[in-house]
Amino acid sequence: MNSKKNNEKIIQILSEMQPIHDETEEEKKQREEMAREALKNATEDSPWAFPRKVAGIICVALWAFSIFSLMLGFADFGVLLPFMLVSLGAVCILNIPVFLKQGKIGDVIVAIIASTVCIGFALGILFVGGSR
Repeated sequence: MNSKKNNEKIIQILSEMQPIHDETEEEKKQREEMAREALKNATEDSPWAFPRKVAGIICVALWAFSIFSLMLGFADFGVLLPFMLVSLGAVCILNIPVFLKQGKIGDVIVAIIASTVCIGFALGILFVGGSR
């Protein structure tokens, strides 16, 4: 698990690591960059860490409940699907700040598109689906 304690252990291991062979300048730069990145991850506690965990747990629980209830036949797919999509959209939205911090612009774009599609379909099913 990626925690502050584990990141500090990784930093210590990377700083104490002795190369097997004489390292080149490129390898030395890569090792130093890895140590800086691990230090950055260890020192910056994300304010979105707890909401991301809660949203992930809710999403998994809702999906598991939905699959279980649909298999047993005591639920309506038109009711459960919007809430499954909203929970998935919430997880996508809460991952956007993490992707921005890591500089992954492509992942940010995909997360925005996925969350928009999920929430759009959910609202469409809730508001239009019942009027048939």
